[in-house]
Amino acid sequence: MIPRRKHNASSASLPPPDDKHASNDYILSDGASGEGWRAALRRRFNRKTLHKRVPITAWLPQYNAEKALGDLIAGVTVGLTVIPQSLAYSNIAGLPPQHGLYGSFLGCFIYIVLGGCRAVPAGPTAIASLLTWQVAGGVVEKAVLLNFLTGLVELLMGVLGLGFLVNFVSGPVSSGFTSAVALMIATSQVKDLFAISVTGGTFLQQWISIFRNLHGAALWDPVLGFSCIALLLGLRKIGMIQLGAKREGGPSTRQKVANKCLWLLATCRNAIVVVATGSLGAWFVTAYGASPVRLMGSCFSSSSSCSSSVLFAM
Repeated sequence: MIPRRKHNASSASLPPPDDKHASNDYILSDGASGEGWRAALRRRFNRKTLHKRVPITAWLPQYNAEKALGDLIAGVTVGLTVIPQSLAYSNIAGLPPQHGLYGSFLGCFIYIVLGGCRAVPAGPTAIASLLTWQVAGGVVEKAVLLNFLTGLVELLMGVLGLGFLVNFVSGPVSSGFTSAVALMIATSQVKDLFAISVTGGTFLQQWISIFRNLHGAALWDPVLGFSCIALLLGLRKIGMIQLGAKREGGPSTRQKVANKCLWLLATCRNAIVVVATGSLGAWFVTAYGASPVRLMGSCFSSSSSCSSSVLFAM
């Protein structure tokens, strides 16, 4: 008696050669394979993936007039603030001022489509400017190449999903690095605050040079600088005032309007300082032909540097 053969899963999937229904079984197998591919593609390319890779498709359908008003206020405030900020960043990087201006807004056109976090700066930062100065040394061509290679590395890390590597950087290391960068940036701005010349490449050498040349400091530059700092801090405190907060039943209508005006005043404090100081400098130049404080000068003295500025920003 011949024992009955047991068919396992692998043998059952392949028909015997003499089976007349073999071709139909293979057709069914190919169809199942095609369904698997289509299911895998649906899992990969769906609405959730589109919203993750192109975030503008997620928030744009929910955009309304209230959000547009907030964005308008933020845009005007940031737009007026980013001009002197970009000039300061280009100064930290040791580059002409137009490079900071181009780098401050060109990235926004790309980030509005691909950006997923509204709190992330889409332009030059203080740390990046300082590192650019340390590597490029003020040479425009080196700075352009450095930023291009940095962008390629960031793009590759984003494609490969290597963001988890940040978890291996400890908190004390990040805090120490940020604090050191803050001290170095503040040191680099002291010479502009007092309008003096500073030499030296290290932190200690720069402070020694600052104290040696402090006797030649101008009068109106530190007056304007410290006045702006005091005004910014004062307007920030004004924004914390809440009229009628302890009143029973809450603040009245007038108090609500006053609180909103104080909030707008504090929010636009950077823009107020920029417009006020810019208007004051323009009035001095128009009326007397010179300014009592040192100015940045012309940002576009040569047309040949404009193309490199755009490339640097991109």
